Amino acid sequence: MKKFSTIVSALLLSLQTFLMTPLQVLADDSQTQENTEQVQKASEDKELKEQVESSDTSSTSSSESSTVPSTETSTVPSSEISPSSSTTKPSESTQPSQSEQPKKEEPKKEEAKQPEKPTEVSPTRPINTQQPQQAPQESPTPQTQVDHSATADLSQTVPSSTVTQDGAIHFEKDESVESFIRKIGEPARKIGKEHDLYGSVMIAQAILESASGQSSLAKAPNYNLFGIKGTHNGKTVSMATEEDFGNGNLYATQAGFRVYENYEDSLTDYAKLIKEGISGNSNYYSGVWKTNAKTYQAATKFLTGRYATDTSYNQKLNGLIETYDLIKYDKEVQGAAVSTEGYKVPLDNYTISSPYGNRGSEFHRGLDFAAAQGEPIHASKAGTVLKAEYHYSWGNYVVIQHADGMTTLYAHQQQYTVKAGDKVEQGQTIGYVGSTGNSTGDHLHLEVCKDSSLSQGLLLDPQSVLFSN
Repeated sequence: MKKFSTIVSALLLSLQTFLMTPLQVLADDSQTQENTEQVQKASEDKELKEQVESSDTSSTSSSESSTVPSTETSTVPSSEISPSSSTTKPSESTQPSQSEQPKKEEPKKEEAKQPEKPTEVSPTRPINTQQPQQAPQESPTPQTQVDHSATADLSQTVPSSTVTQDGAIHFEKDESVESFIRKIGEPARKIGKEHDLYGSVMIAQAILESASGQSSLAKAPNYNLFGIKGTHNGKTVSMATEEDFGNGNLYATQAGFRVYENYEDSLTDYAKLIKEGISGNSNYYSGVWKTNAKTYQAATKFLTGRYATDTSYNQKLNGLIETYDLIKYDKEVQGAAVSTEGYKVPLDNYTISSPYGNRGSEFHRGLDFAAAQGEPIHASKAGTVLKAEYHYSWGNYVVIQHADGMTTLYAHQQQYTVKAGDKVEQGQTIGYVGSTGNSTGDHLHLEVCKDSSLSQGLLLDPQSVLFSN
């Protein structure tokens, strides 16, 4: 019995399960159909909404197409016009959307403004591109028209230079530099006085700029000591040089440089440049004038960075002025009137072959007497022999100091017959005519100086001393 009831219970449970299954399936199908209907309805609502929006957009695009040129409508599909118009004309596209979705359209306004920010920077590009074009326009021809290529190799211009810790430059004396100074010293003194300039600074600059007269531009027949460009009295010479693009880069080119009659002519033209300045600025070099520069150091400092870009330009000039005592050319020749009485011609047979003073590019320090080799040389006046030795330029020479303080120098001797310290009488033979040293033929070179320094600034014209009475 118990077994029977168990079987009946199992059958009833199975029957119940069978009966419940279709009902669940039907319930699931009913729910699925309901969901499907909701999706379809939502889809229909969405399509209807899109159609409304599409009609609004088409009406907007049609109104825009009337204002857009035909070339744009022919190349851009109509389906792409509406998104492009939203970026190019945000004011038209945002107005209808603001009424529908104001919160969503506000970020679009910010996106529309952001592309405008780079356009505020774009105007600076043409300015940047114009700057390199302006520099070459200013630099092709320096207004000062001066070439400074000779200042670069100081070791060749003035050998044996040393630099101290304080930046000062000192030089060992060089005979070639001293010879160059003797040529231009007196003209520089005179021109400096006439133009309110320091003769010492002019000489030092000439040493640097012309390599002590050894540059091709400074040699005959050009005599250009300062590298000044252009034409002088209708004369010019073309030479290779380097110019600055304006940015520090150099390029090789040919340039015309002024040609002068002699060194004094070059010094005079340079003084005019310093006094008259450059085009548009007559006071460009006013800091070099004695009126404004109380010392030669102030003048050389003013030239640095203005006449020459070399930052140690003034130190080089100062070193030359100190080494060669060029400051003496800043002063007038002082002293009482000199009595020239009692001086006699030192030769019996002679011809005056070269006078005292400027001789082309050079300053001739004395008077030349052409005579036969071996012709006796006599003391022009009684005195004491200061020197009797050999000099690379004067050759064998004798210097005699006289009682009035003046000295006479006798150069290019074949040989001398006296020694330093000897007392000589007027007319006594002191040597014989020759052609030693820097000489091109047998002759006597005679110099007369106010004192024993033999400084060019204190020399006298021997002809005026010998033939004045």
